Amino acid sequence: MGKNKNTFFHNKGRLIFWLLVLLAFFVLAFKFADLHQLYLNIKQSELSFIFLAILAQFFYFVLFTVTYKISFRIVNIKYSFKRLFPLTFAYIFVNVVAPTLGASGPALFATEASRRKESSVRTLAGVLVANLAQFITFTVILFFGAFYLYIRGGLRAYQIAASLLLIIMTALLISLIPLAIKKPKSLKKYLHWQTKILDKLLKIFHRKKRFQDDWIEDGVNEFSDASKNVTRQSSEIKKLIFYYFLVHGMNIFSLFLIFMAFHQHILFRALISGFVMGVLFQIVGITPYGIGLTESAMALTFTSLGVTTESAILITLTYRGIAFWLPFLIGFILLRKIHIFGLKDISVINLILENKHVINLKKAIKVRLINIEK
Repeated sequence: MGKNKNTFFHNKGRLIFWLLVLLAFFVLAFKFADLHQLYLNIKQSELSFIFLAILAQFFYFVLFTVTYKISFRIVNIKYSFKRLFPLTFAYIFVNVVAPTLGASGPALFATEASRRKESSVRTLAGVLVANLAQFITFTVILFFGAFYLYIRGGLRAYQIAASLLLIIMTALLISLIPLAIKKPKSLKKYLHWQTKILDKLLKIFHRKKRFQDDWIEDGVNEFSDASKNVTRQSSEIKKLIFYYFLVHGMNIFSLFLIFMAFHQHILFRALISGFVMGVLFQIVGITPYGIGLTESAMALTFTSLGVTTESAILITLTYRGIAFWLPFLIGFILLRKIHIFGLKDISVINLILENKHVINLKKAIKVRLINIEK
């Protein structure tokens, strides 16, 4: 019986993996023109600066991983850097191919924690702490970027609305911590109400009730304990805030290097403004990771600050290629490092490339590339 159960979860893991592969190919096919444009952009740039920008993004992800390591430590979850590093890339990948209002990434961490016999609730609390630190530090930088746009007369209503939405989101997330500590019963009532709605939706699809009352009770109690840990870890919180400023700084530096790669001069305050508006719509945008919205917001901001339209589009697409699409592809490759799909001893690359449907897809892409070259 135990063997059959393991086989079921193994096959289920493979099914989820192949679903992610299929979704990944849909995303790549949809944005194929952007990836091809990135290749053409890099060909006409100063390659030494492009290499430095890629290197800066590598250090960005190193720092980003450190922030999550600190966040999990705050809620008493132990993670090694080696284990977290591939997860941070996969976090981006699953959030894009399985967009559920940003819930797929945290669910990945929670599933991985459960596999390691760690608390999934505490893990989600750690993700919450990381997101809060990221939003708070970014809001500080956003204020300076928006203020410069206001002085230049380039601050638009949609940018103000998006900024206010981010502040509201951050305030709501912050409120969860004191609510869990001081009024856990109110949080339980809210979750009971939410789970009833979800169970009704599952019933429509003829699925069994998935959310038990005792799970909510235990989960809220555990989240309350994790929240109390957060309030006691002032030194760790300060360290986390410091590292997140470094994370944003490394991202801005990589964008500056791309400007240098295309021989474009830009004032530091204008660089900050364009960066924050792009990242703002990455956070609050309705598309996964702000695909389409981020590029538009960043390019329009740079154009309003004196950068030529052609250069603004060129630099923005190159930056997004390096800062988003490259990590997205890496996250896909590093899925083999995450053993929740039942693929522990299988090379993901070989598994994909040997699939007959993928072989046919490669042939179709090859034909399309030949047509583009012609």
